[in-house]
Amino acid sequence: MHKNSTQGFIPRRSALASLAALACLGSAAFDATAQAYPSKPVQIVVAATPGGGTDAIGRVLGDVLAAALKQPFVVQNKAGASGTIASEMVARAPADGYTLMVLQNGHTTNPATFKKLPYDTFTDFTPIATLGRSPLVLVSSSVTNVKTFKDLTDAGKKTPDSLSFGSAETSTRLATEMLAGATSLPMVSVSYKGTGPAMTDLAGGHVNYSVTTIASTLAMKGSGKFNYVAVLSPQRTPFLPEVPTLAEQGFPNIEAGGWWGVVGPARMPKAVVQQLNTAIQAALNTPEVKKRLAALSIEPWSVSPEEFDKFIHKDVELNIRLAKKAGIEPE
Repeated sequence: MHKNSTQGFIPRRSALASLAALACLGSAAFDATAQAYPSKPVQIVVAATPGGGTDAIGRVLGDVLAAALKQPFVVQNKAGASGTIASEMVARAPADGYTLMVLQNGHTTNPATFKKLPYDTFTDFTPIATLGRSPLVLVSSSVTNVKTFKDLTDAGKKTPDSLSFGSAETSTRLATEMLAGATSLPMVSVSYKGTGPAMTDLAGGHVNYSVTTIASTLAMKGSGKFNYVAVLSPQRTPFLPEVPTLAEQGFPNIEAGGWWGVVGPARMPKAVVQQLNTAIQAALNTPEVKKRLAALSIEPWSVSPEEFDKFIHKDVELNIRLAKKAGIEPE
């Protein structure tokens, strides 16, 4: 026999009210946590050794965030395996905003060159902010007497085996493939373990060309051992204002360059992401930060976390296509 009883029974309306109260309490607790961030030092992981460009950018980031958010932001260098060691470390870290990472091109070229990564490039990270970018430049050894892109294509048509390109990174090799695709000329990449050796061999005429970073050319600028042929960007760069783009020389415009940004582990609190993005974008507009980035041949680059996420997806897709076209087999 069924009996009605109110003992131990919570009316439905009261239960819903209680749940609503708990939700509000949880929301308030979450907001308080976000507002308190950061309450202790934050680690910035950099997939590079001390002294390089990415390390320098990490330290600029640490300084500006420490000043804005009143907590130490400490750089931890974690080089090796094309950045995958650092990326895996960050992907496995707690998503509380206390482990961040400075990304560069390697993050979006690795899916094209590794058969299997110890993390998912798209789902294991939270895009936070972009920091800066710098176009790549096409340079020629002075022994070639090539000073324009038309000179290069004419030389390539006459002597196809002269199109040897020194390349120290996957990103520069893929940019070379973009040039090859635009001209239908057989450009051959010669791999080097660093931009320094690649530029030394270019200056000595052991390779005829290179697509490289602006920063890697500055030590020998004015030496007469190489020529700036073109900048691979839609507009001229303020760091080499005298160097024309490919479009200015009557060829299809090709955009290729280095870029840097900040991510954290997946599922970071949105309030913390927005707090970091706001602080970083404000810093990028200051004369001091612009000056420090300019010393590295880098222009400030500010977009929203959502736009940064879209950029990462697009760049990965482009690099995979270029790697397949270049015959680069994932290892």
